[in-house]
Amino acid sequence: MKKNLLTLLIAGALIITPVWAKTDTTSKEYLQGKKHFAIMNPLAESIAQSVIKRSLKKDTGANFKVKFDGYTLSSMKQGIFKYLEITGRDVDVDGINVPYLKVKTVSDYNWIDYTQDPVVYKTNMTFYYDMTLNEDSINNALKTKEYQNTLKKINDIAYPLFEMKGVKVRILNDKMYIITEYNFPISPSKNNKTFMMASDFKVENGKIIAKDVSIHEAYGNLSISKVTNLVNLLNPLAFTLSAMDSKKCKGKIENVNITDNKIQIDGKIFVKGDRA
Repeated sequence: MKKNLLTLLIAGALIITPVWAKTDTTSKEYLQGKKHFAIMNPLAESIAQSVIKRSLKKDTGANFKVKFDGYTLSSMKQGIFKYLEITGRDVDVDGINVPYLKVKTVSDYNWIDYTQDPVVYKTNMTFYYDMTLNEDSINNALKTKEYQNTLKKINDIAYPLFEMKGVKVRILNDKMYIITEYNFPISPSKNNKTFMMASDFKVENGKIIAKDVSIHEAYGNLSISKVTNLVNLLNPLAFTLSAMDSKKCKGKIENVNITDNKIQIDGKIFVKGDRA
């Protein structure tokens, strides 16, 4: 993916219409330690939610549900907020459709300077995310430049034994089938050959890896451990990490499941603030 998923959402979310108020103390201790006169907060939060929805609609083409809570009018004006939750369906990110996506803050004091481009994170922030991917989502991801670079690395290792020509997936009966096309670089066949593996997935040390890998008996007595290694090299879900990671944002995958022939992934995103 070319765009960072978190930056896409947050940058679009925090273009908050400035509200009228005098300059206020912005520290966490002040905002959380005192009771504030907040009669106008619901109006300001409602305005913010509307602006966030319009901005995200413009950037992604999708409709979002937004929940936004602030502390005071002036702190909201400066990009300081208590809670943000963004939920969208059929979100398009560089041509890849994400059927369901939710991002919400875990940290309860968040400060983003939305006046700069790109936005500047003033504090350390933690977000929880939950996303659903379907077969089309993954196959579109396999066409990206990032994934083609993955294939190139595999081919560099495999040369001259074989050359991977393409990868696609099918999801049936809550199992992912990974279908590869390959050929022989030294003595190429007229038509590419096909090899198919079935796999489930698990999370280990923050990474998605294959489990319960199987192949059809027609392929003979191939080593399942070697086939599992190949699935992990080809890992069609690896792009989710690059979608969340950047110089400032680090994603951590916590759970992955195949349910109703869809991939459900959740975890956390950690953002390093410039003032932290």
